[in-house]
Amino acid sequence: MSKISLSLFGIVIATIFSMTRFIQSGVAEPVTMDINKANEPGPGFGTDKLGTLTIDSNNNTLDVSANLIVTPKQDKVFEGWLVQADGSNYKLSLGVIEVSNLKFSENMVNPYTYIQFIITEEPNGDADPNAVGTYGELNYSLLLGNN
Repeated sequence: MSKISLSLFGIVIATIFSMTRFIQSGVAEPVTMDINKANEPGPGFGTDKLGTLTIDSNNNTLDVSANLIVTPKQDKVFEGWLVQADGSNYKLSLGVIEVSNLKFSENMVNPYTYIQFIITEEPNGDADPNAVGTYGELNYSLLLGNN
């Protein structure tokens, strides 16, 4: 391969890499939406508003802020979760919602992996790392560009 061909090949590879990096590190505007209560009995979700969720994905940083207008039952706490998009039903705990507020910020390789936010009502001091039944949810995949 000649020096010119090798140079052109290097430029093409560098251009593709920089374009891919730019696309993956896109900046989205913060989005605020209502969190709705789960139907009892399920499945599905009604229109009873539990609060709002703001999601801001800036490059590889995901900022989540939830503000609830409801309180958990006695001896219970609300916990926030992100649900993965691939059908695995994997849930990432964002922690206990303290005094009706949750703030979460994390650097992630691909924050668009998660498409749903759910709230569970857990026993206070629960040592089980798994989510119990869903209390409320918000599906935000279309707003973040996932289909």
